[in-house]
Amino acid sequence: MTALAVILICAGGGRPGNSLPRMTARVVVHARGPGGTHRAAPRHVSAVMTAPLEGIFENCPLDTAMALCTQRLAVMHAGGLRVVVVPAWGASLPSLAAYAGAAHGLGMSVMWELSNPGWWRDPATSTDLAGAFGAFATACGCNQNGPLLAYLVGWLGALPGTYGYYAADDSMLSAGDRAGVGAYVSQIKRQDPWHTVLIGSFGLGQAQQYEGIADLIGDEMYPITTTSLMPTTAHSRTWSSIAQAASRAQQLAAGAHRPSAFILQAFSWGDNIDDGTAVGACSAGESNWSCYAALRYPSPGEQLQLRNDVLLHAHPRLILWWSFQGTYGQAGDDTYSIYPSGAEAAARWAGLSTVIRAPMPKPAGAPTSATNPHAGGIPRGSGGSTGPRLAAATRRHARPATHRQHPA
Repeated sequence: MTALAVILICAGGGRPGNSLPRMTARVVVHARGPGGTHRAAPRHVSAVMTAPLEGIFENCPLDTAMALCTQRLAVMHAGGLRVVVVPAWGASLPSLAAYAGAAHGLGMSVMWELSNPGWWRDPATSTDLAGAFGAFATACGCNQNGPLLAYLVGWLGALPGTYGYYAADDSMLSAGDRAGVGAYVSQIKRQDPWHTVLIGSFGLGQAQQYEGIADLIGDEMYPITTTSLMPTTAHSRTWSSIAQAASRAQQLAAGAHRPSAFILQAFSWGDNIDDGTAVGACSAGESNWSCYAALRYPSPGEQLQLRNDVLLHAHPRLILWWSFQGTYGQAGDDTYSIYPSGAEAAARWAGLSTVIRAPMPKPAGAPTSATNPHAGGIPRGSGGSTGPRLAAATRRHARPATHRQHPA
């Protein structure tokens, strides 16, 4: 997991399966003056500020707890989320179809996690992934990677609730993987040219490495560790770094003629000892609970500031939050990480859902409108600021490969 890392996505707005509505808010901005800067002008020009879809990563045992998993979907939907990212392994095909159908019935869509280096490093004749994706191997009567991937993508792509595919996580990518990842993504697109393909990437440098393979650039931002970053005036350097990273990610996206996307922090680095050690707040041999106590889950004000900085400095198609289990609590029996429960989980979700439903922030210099519900910024009392910031550097934390669970 990284504090600031980048993802690549292939976006398919308006295509079959990607028919979720895009909300727009019309705001007024100052005309561009001499030297390329925005200056006050007697007249204003109108611009459209588009609210991105927002989604979240989830991990729920579909085969054994479908009722609970669909209830959690309903909670997500009520909180303003429209996309859920879940593994495409570890469940039967009927369970995957039922989950996608439940999401579709709520007006949500599913992004399926496929990430496994075997897809892009092993030959198409390898049989190494037949075990990890056993339900698909049985259904298609095939065990080689090539036919298995073709069947898997064709089957998932036909579900009415499919948004797309989380194809590769940055923790699984190595320096020499570009060609293999390119061939892998190309196979996905041949089988399903309509849906979104996402690649997780650590830092803007890695994003550039995979430019042109997928279709959309985004940035993964996890800056909150041990201390609060509020008020913003006391931590201007960090927030300026975030603003600069969002702006640079948008520049890369625009250069590739793609939208951007971001993954934002909805977890504590102390959820597990490996993540806590990675950011230097915990040490090997320390108890899980001691590490958990040393690191913070972001406050609603921090999450709103993070989201608004992204929206003010970029124009994302999609914002994802990591993760639902790190916010609302887990649905399974994972003992690797510590998850919130009871009042702690309720408070985290109440804060995040308020952030998700918050209005679009007002660009600096745009006139206020008492009648425009989207013209506001951070609600009173959140401790945030909506003004754009410049940055001199980007803060990064190394993310261990254990942050997200993947099929073996």
